[in-house]
Amino acid sequence: MSNQNGSNSSAPAELSRVLTLRSLVFYGIAFIIPLAFFTTYGIVTNTTHGHVSMTYVVATICMVFTAYSYCRMSKAFPSSGSVYAYATETFNPYIGFIAGWTIVLGYMFLPMLNYLASAIFMQAALPSIPLWVWVVLFTVIVTGANLLGIKVADIFNNVVVIIQLIFLVILLIMTIRYITGHDLAINMSAFYNSEEFANMGGVKGIASGAAIVCLAYLGFDGIAALGEEAIEPKKNIPKALMICCIGVGAMYVIFTYLLQAAWPTAWNEIENLDGGAVEVIAHVASTGMSYFFIAAYVVGCIAASINAVASASRVLYGMGRDGLLPKKCFGYINPKFHVPSYNILIMGAFGLTALFFSLTIASCLINFGALLGFTFVNVSVIGHYYVKNKNRTAGDFFRHLLIPLVGAAYTMYMLINLSGTSIIYGIIWLVIGIIWLAIVTKGFKKSVTMSLDE
Repeated sequence: MSNQNGSNSSAPAELSRVLTLRSLVFYGIAFIIPLAFFTTYGIVTNTTHGHVSMTYVVATICMVFTAYSYCRMSKAFPSSGSVYAYATETFNPYIGFIAGWTIVLGYMFLPMLNYLASAIFMQAALPSIPLWVWVVLFTVIVTGANLLGIKVADIFNNVVVIIQLIFLVILLIMTIRYITGHDLAINMSAFYNSEEFANMGGVKGIASGAAIVCLAYLGFDGIAALGEEAIEPKKNIPKALMICCIGVGAMYVIFTYLLQAAWPTAWNEIENLDGGAVEVIAHVASTGMSYFFIAAYVVGCIAASINAVASASRVLYGMGRDGLLPKKCFGYINPKFHVPSYNILIMGAFGLTALFFSLTIASCLINFGALLGFTFVNVSVIGHYYVKNKNRTAGDFFRHLLIPLVGAAYTMYMLINLSGTSIIYGIIWLVIGIIWLAIVTKGFKKSVTMSLDE
């Protein structure tokens, strides 16, 4: 009898190692969406009275601590489960399941958020086409690209990232020309204005802004879920994680600084804060550039959704392979394309719920899942290296205790500063996961056999 999971009866199908360092970096950048900082630009500049660049400096520094923790754990466990695998190996499969369950929350709702946001943009440009048509179209494209294999997603990522980078280079040139053409100053006032800094609440205001922009970094962590498809994962995954986190963070800081210098009073003059990006781009560049932005943003959302589905399907595959989810479904690898095809189809079906959810609810669940998942990664470094393996030299104190502790403190601070709605929906998701885990393990009495090395 043939094995449904494999190409022959003797061996199950496996994920293919085809992703180079460049592919991993492009994957992370495409997942993040280079234009992501525009999504909340209007809201953040209003909240911080123009201190968006400073907000991104703080957020980037803090996020680097979590990126470092991902690097340490991906070296120890270069497997497909990411947060799930780290917490499972460090603590136990039960805690691992909850960690994976939380990070999957972000990955599952991010495509839905992208479908809905992109559909809203496209309907605004082409009002005769119903919203649901765009949602279905984007879902089909994303699901199809994932079913064809990780190499197809890699090619799509390269094209999309290049399109967005072209847009950013053109915008950079036009913004600098606007600044020089209007005799505006490029100085510290675009980064720090003492009067407005005090008016917006100082450090507390920056912290509020940082809690909002944390969503703009979600995606670099998805690289860690590709441990079984990366070439030399112990070397390339950590490099890709840091390149994406620091590189994209630096880009956010530079662009928000220049946009603030070009329109110093934008924080008080933008009419529509939710769509503030379009107003800012039209102000410093042209109306044509704002349409280019919409096109590039929509394409970027599709790429990010492809990568979110890829990451979620790999985490679900890790759980299914270990028996915490039905193995025949979630632990299945397509023998032809070497992808967890059933998980991808489930993600596609879930994406269609964008027709019934709001952007607010989706954003709440994404932020909660991502921040709690990041906290698990930081704590796992301490548990694995400092506690379990007893690596306690002076250097280890900084590498395996202090740095991840700072990362955990930051992500938890951001978590508790989320809106009450975010926390309520997040807790509901956690309760569902715990109930499922109790059922699968028969009241937490059944042991779960790990198979991360299979």
